[in-house]
Amino acid sequence: MEPVVEPRDRYNLRKSLTRLERDITALEEAGTLTLDEDILKQYRVKALPLSLDGTESLAPKFFSAFVPKDIPEPTQEFVGREYNTSRITLTSEYGRLIGIYLQSYIRKLMLDFPEIRQIWSSRQIGDYDFGNLYRMFEPEFGTLLILHVAKASKPHIKCIMHNDIRVDDSHLLCGELLTVVRIMLGQLKQKGFVNDMLAPVLLLSLNQHHPRAIEAYFDGQQLTVRRTDAYDFRSLNTAGFKTFARWFLGSPVGDTSNRAVHT
Repeated sequence: MEPVVEPRDRYNLRKSLTRLERDITALEEAGTLTLDEDILKQYRVKALPLSLDGTESLAPKFFSAFVPKDIPEPTQEFVGREYNTSRITLTSEYGRLIGIYLQSYIRKLMLDFPEIRQIWSSRQIGDYDFGNLYRMFEPEFGTLLILHVAKASKPHIKCIMHNDIRVDDSHLLCGELLTVVRIMLGQLKQKGFVNDMLAPVLLLSLNQHHPRAIEAYFDGQQLTVRRTDAYDFRSLNTAGFKTFARWFLGSPVGDTSNRAVHT
């Protein structure tokens, strides 16, 4: 069997992404956790709008929505657990509560629609070679769930994380950037993706009770981070849960090869 040889331009892309990961890690260690436009520009991070509401020009480029004929509503009866924020005493509990409810809804849908399991698979987070996806002291962030394409046929990844920081729509969080960059680096290390230049990530970022969705990809020159406005999950937002689940369970799309970077 011939050895797998990584193209030079892909090697350079990985090294650039590694440098970006080190720079963002340094910001996080220095306590700069919320990143404004000036900081993002300095580190070649381009923030753009994203929409999950059917606006085609603002829709994700590398992920499609799951649109079966009839998708169950995320009611407490279907999900099998209560959504109650009234007993929360710590802000860090909001993201986890939303994450538990969302994961329960997603798993119920995967049982009802077995075709999803033919596309997406999951492992324990520690079984992925993605490095550290957690901040264990306040303000905390951490990964709750990862889905990868079944049989590792495509480099696309989906992730749910929580952040114990409230952020406005004009800023990104160090935790969000570290999560997507470390996942990308882990994917690009895999020999099976040696011909892929892009490793797109769809991230559901549960920032206290105002989560948002993010699509991120790195082309060797800049990290593009497309993000939605914040959703309001202070009470049971059935429309929001349904939207998040539809996009989290949809198919990977788009060109991730060398052509995607050089055209």
